[in-house]
Amino acid sequence: MTTLGRFSVLWLGLAASNALAGSCFCDIDLYPKVLLGKATPQDLAQCEQRPSRSDALGCMRALSFKNVQKGDQTAESFRLGVEALVAATKDKALSKDATSLLLTSQSYRDPELRAKVRPAMERAGRAPLWDTLVKASSGDAAGFTQALYSYCEQYPIISALELDNVSLAQLWPPPSGVKPADARKRFSCPYGQNLVLDAAIRALSGDLPAEPLALLSPQQLRILRNAVYARHGRTFQAKDLQDFFSQEPWYRKDPAYTDAVLTPQDQRNLEVIQAAESRAKK
Repeated sequence: MTTLGRFSVLWLGLAASNALAGSCFCDIDLYPKVLLGKATPQDLAQCEQRPSRSDALGCMRALSFKNVQKGDQTAESFRLGVEALVAATKDKALSKDATSLLLTSQSYRDPELRAKVRPAMERAGRAPLWDTLVKASSGDAAGFTQALYSYCEQYPIISALELDNVSLAQLWPPPSGVKPADARKRFSCPYGQNLVLDAAIRALSGDLPAEPLALLSPQQLRILRNAVYARHGRTFQAKDLQDFFSQEPWYRKDPAYTDAVLTPQDQRNLEVIQAAESRAKK
């Protein structure tokens, strides 16, 4: 199973700029100043050739709030970059890329910047996504769940919400406006499918809840049922199952495996999964 990636990016602007026409090895704060129209002649004197606004935007592609948390960039520098991206969203030629960079920069994590960024999201028609990210990053459980259900296709953005250990309790019940019968469709993208199956397999360490299993497809339920055995080291004749579990870091083959190692909790979980499989076939 592919581990759900966190899209953490480092400030690589200096290296990235080398590939741009009119490359300029300057301090990272120069590029925001160019977009804001605040670059002084002294600032630009460092450059072989004056960078265009498009060049400056290209050099800001590694902007990320995580750089501030890791100490790779100051909060003041990050805020200057975000303000520059907001300014760039008003430029028709730059607006689409600037909006995408604002979302991936995780600027929604900075309370001081949220009010400045939201008008840019409104202009781009991305305000609902922005508001959801703000709520989710502030610890709003409903906002977190809404992000998962509403923006499966936006996984490079919502993955920054630390989803690697999302639980079934965070996935169920569906948020307001989503019918339980339609819930599985919301996770139809590969990212969403992996997210749900990962959460279900982790839930096998306790009593597996029945209702959230409606989020899984029949094929995923088959994998989940066999995960009960795989957690004790069983090997599988079915190649797809053996290949799947062999990629799991927790899986260890046990040549001495027998079903006698299954616990009462395992038996209960198997019954819950089998009932879900029966419902899925109807």
